[in-house]
Amino acid sequence: MLLSTLTATLLSATVTNTETVHDLAAYNDHVVACTEGGLELFTGAGRPVRTLTVEDGLPSHFCRALEVAGDRLFAATDEGVVAVDKGWRVEPVVEAKWHALPPVGGMNAELYRAALGWLLERLPSGPTYTAFTEGYLGTADGRVMAPGAGRMWTVPGPVRMLEEVGGSLRVGTTEGAFTLGPDGLASLPVPVGPLAYSKGPKGETRVLGGEGEARRWGESSGEARALPTGATSTLEVNGVAWAGTRGQGVFRRQGGEWKRVTPTGQLCGNHITALARHQGQRVVGTFDKGVCWELPDGRWRTFRAPHLPSNHVLGLASDGRNLYVATMYGLGLYDGKTWTPMAYGGRNPVALGKLSVLAAVADTEDGVALVDGRGTSFVKRASQPLELAKRLQLPEGWSTHVSGAHGAGSYLWVASEDRGLVRWDGARWTRFHDGKDLTDNWVTALSADAEGRAVVGTCQDGFSYFDGSHWTRVRDAGGLPSRYVVSVALVPGGALVGTLLGAAHYDAMSGTVRPLPRLADPRVHSILVEEGTVLFGTEGGLSQLDWSAPAAVTRR
Repeated sequence: MLLSTLTATLLSATVTNTETVHDLAAYNDHVVACTEGGLELFTGAGRPVRTLTVEDGLPSHFCRALEVAGDRLFAATDEGVVAVDKGWRVEPVVEAKWHALPPVGGMNAELYRAALGWLLERLPSGPTYTAFTEGYLGTADGRVMAPGAGRMWTVPGPVRMLEEVGGSLRVGTTEGAFTLGPDGLASLPVPVGPLAYSKGPKGETRVLGGEGEARRWGESSGEARALPTGATSTLEVNGVAWAGTRGQGVFRRQGGEWKRVTPTGQLCGNHITALARHQGQRVVGTFDKGVCWELPDGRWRTFRAPHLPSNHVLGLASDGRNLYVATMYGLGLYDGKTWTPMAYGGRNPVALGKLSVLAAVADTEDGVALVDGRGTSFVKRASQPLELAKRLQLPEGWSTHVSGAHGAGSYLWVASEDRGLVRWDGARWTRFHDGKDLTDNWVTALSADAEGRAVVGTCQDGFSYFDGSHWTRVRDAGGLPSRYVVSVALVPGGALVGTLLGAAHYDAMSGTVRPLPRLADPRVHSILVEEGTVLFGTEGGLSQLDWSAPAAVTRR
């Protein structure tokens, strides 16, 4: 019997972006930055040493808060709280998905670990907790809770700080600062936001403005440009000031100036929505950080608006000469020298029919397909300037909620959020829908090839596999991490499936599904299959998985 299998090894590479910093801590003769790309370690002189990621045992790259208790560093991530020892070994503590940690208050590591377990058992499930004091809790949806008194108050913005002072409570959110006392909530003056909060060198509470201003709690003015723009956290180590920021990484003060110490040339963003290979380079499209490609030295070159019509990338394609970037507000075209944005209602030489370009498909017989909500513009491959070959409208009355497209050779498949799929075979459209063909009509992921195969992911009903003649529907399977499918890719004899809880391999011959090794983040939004490797774009960065298919496989 010929078996279609995918042999996966351990992750060979994880690439993240550490420019969004939520907290800083001094630990083990290092400064540790709690970022959305893992725990980044710096020497006291500001030299980056390494970044701890999921490969080192972190449950998630999204770090939210740090606390040092005795000889351990505790980190709250989006998938649980861990403890890090002085050998930088990571150990899980509790599975709480908190965005803050309670103050250590002089506890050693073992007592603090026990306190976290005790707290997890007693906190009401449901809210995302973002601030703690002995008597109060803050949440991501703007609530201040007093469990002992059974009371709750609503404030604007996520709660970032709670501090009990005397008989009142200080409440800091991203939108404002308040005092909660016997007369209720009182608003205090704040700088221009979004706001963050930290302790000053003498232990005083400081409000950090979005433009770099820092002021003492309750004061009507402060020091302008005291910190880098977008500061989220501050730290002083041996008289040297450090600051973490929302999008520029970590800064260290040298003399009278702030100097960035986070390495430049990073991956453009961790929430990856599209992957491609262009002229030998890996290309990454992101949810809100534009597009970037990897240079020979391992650094990444990033392009954002105005080079692109929008920083929200929906798809990527390369014809070997041109790079096509489908975005929310039109097409970005890179011809090797310059970027040219094109959009419906503006510069539009290729007859785009709607503002959003939902997909770019490079390998069709009619040229490069640029798909929008009304149809497809086929452009001549490698043309400079870009030349329209033909415009193909979608079937009359089919759907007004197009979600994406894929294809190769004579086939172009177009997906919708309510009417399933249509397939163009070079002469006519064919419709596929739930019941007979698909598990559901809300299609969220699609991959197709020139042989007529396709794999179709749905919003909450698994996926369907088409071998060129008949459909196999997979709603539930033992190895499928989730029925919420957000990416798919065909491989010999089957498919890879990305969900919101991880990725899996589907063997079409046996009908089995098995989970793949852990990736940078369980939310897998894009998959690129290459010779010997698979790239996975997640919400926590880029993962590369080594894999190989046997020489003899069943293609169907």
